[in-house]
Amino acid sequence: MPALIALSALALSGCSGSSSSEQQQDDPVVRAPGSATPSGKALGGAASAKPGQKAATGGTTPKGGTAAGTSGGTVAGGTTGTAPAPAAGKPGSSSAGSTAPGDYTYDSSGTVTAGTPRPVKGTATLTVDPAAGPKQHSVLEGDQGRTEQDVVHSSTGTTLARLLLTNPAFTKEFKPAKPVLVVPSPPTVGKSWSWTMTSTDGKTKASLTARITKTESVTVGGVKVNTAVVESTLKLTGDVTYTGKMRTNYDASRRLQVKERTQGSGMVSGFAFTTDITSVLRSTKPS
Repeated sequence: MPALIALSALALSGCSGSSSSEQQQDDPVVRAPGSATPSGKALGGAASAKPGQKAATGGTTPKGGTAAGTSGGTVAGGTTGTAPAPAAGKPGSSSAGSTAPGDYTYDSSGTVTAGTPRPVKGTATLTVDPAAGPKQHSVLEGDQGRTEQDVVHSSTGTTLARLLLTNPAFTKEFKPAKPVLVVPSPPTVGKSWSWTMTSTDGKTKASLTARITKTESVTVGGVKVNTAVVESTLKLTGDVTYTGKMRTNYDASRRLQVKERTQGSGMVSGFAFTTDITSVLRSTKPS
């Protein structure tokens, strides 16, 4: 299962993990929103947060707002951006074609600039619940933010049904009227897709364009993993602004992101920031 928009999306981005101890308490936001990448961190990783602050372990749903609709959502080749769900399996069990449940660790490194460039080095934990039929829930959490998401698996791909971003700077929830595509199945080279969705409070719009550019072998925990390379661009507009470019290595057999580099810039609460962060899965076997 994609662990995250993000995406990640929603890469989000991806997962920047904990910040370097060199960062100062009064620095502004330093964690980039991820995309709705095949990692499932849809828009994934949490967005900006003040260094040194601990993220809440549970987010509150923003007041007001009905489920936001989507626009676009087309996939090159004629496939729409939403995927039909197969018949539901027994709740609490892992369905075929889902991500193995358990905890996955991502190591992150890179640089964040919010006035002064600072190194970022840390970890983030992805907790994947057992699939309930075609649906699967996961949470990506580091000490600067939390990304919670619900995805739907089918024979034609994985789609995002709900995304909740929680961090010291803000809380944002996205619930598209129809699930938006995270990654198609199979992830054929040359396939592209795009979508737009709005947060439930109506203040933030997220737009993604993505394309599978090639296949690539990546070593994860000493094991070579065959991946599809997804290059995507995420744009947030409204009360939060951000533009990020992601390069994601996606393991289709496990429905899991194994590596992602996110380069982006944005502004939250009047503070401008730029990021260049790479996250790498420590092991494909969950703990």
